Amino acid sequence: MDVIVSHDVDHLYLSEHLTDTYIPGLLLRSIKGVVKGGISPGKLPGRFSSKLNRVKELRAFNKSFGIKETYFFGMRKGLNLSYHYTAAKPYIEFLLKEEGVLVGLHGMGYNNKELLKEEKERLESFLPAGYQLGIRNHYLRKDKNTLHFMSELGFAFDSTEYHLEQPRKIGEMWEIPISVMDAGFIGLYKNDFEVIKQKSLRMLQEAEEKNLPYFVINFHDAYFNEAYPDYKNWYEWFIAYLHEKQYRFVNFLDAKNKLNNP
Repeated sequence: MDVIVSHDVDHLYLSEHLTDTYIPGLLLRSIKGVVKGGISPGKLPGRFSSKLNRVKELRAFNKSFGIKETYFFGMRKGLNLSYHYTAAKPYIEFLLKEEGVLVGLHGMGYNNKELLKEEKERLESFLPAGYQLGIRNHYLRKDKNTLHFMSELGFAFDSTEYHLEQPRKIGEMWEIPISVMDAGFIGLYKNDFEVIKQKSLRMLQEAEEKNLPYFVINFHDAYFNEAYPDYKNWYEWFIAYLHEKQYRFVNFLDAKNKLNNP
């Protein structure tokens, strides 16, 4: 079983959230975290820094383990993903031109083919011709038509589903499900790190027992921040553990090509 590492980029800068509900919600969750002992008051300011994304910091960490990950960027605002799509261009160019890692679409128009098409075209305007583009929807939203829309629009792969199941093909597009994701897996307020580690190992073992070809990690880049110690510590530990156990890290296109040519 190989490991695929991926990151959803939901936020770039604090200033993009001045008119949505992100800052009040984050403040409330952070205060609860302090009260419940999950975070020290001294770490709170780090959650409200002007730069929320940790794309470059996370890339440097992954690179030290030889990982070529995938970053999914939004091309339409919604559900507190509030940056204008053009603001993502410098990060996309950094990842593509300087680092040689994949970027994909963090889809918003999951139930509207024309909206999804527009998002795809916006991202493709930043990409080289013929780029094999994949997708994962924001908040993992989908309905009965979503995967068919994605396939018809020519996406190479999707990773919106979240369960320990085999990849499957919809038209020419491969659905490669997420195996573990920080959101929901790690509690918002206080966590027992040993419990988190054991849960991770159980999920890894279950994936092995199911003979899955790929174990897909989804970690939001904004959590690669000392102000989110449980999230950052978990990610660093899990990546180091997988590296130590000599799992091979591949990307979604490696997986797609192998699935097409077993």
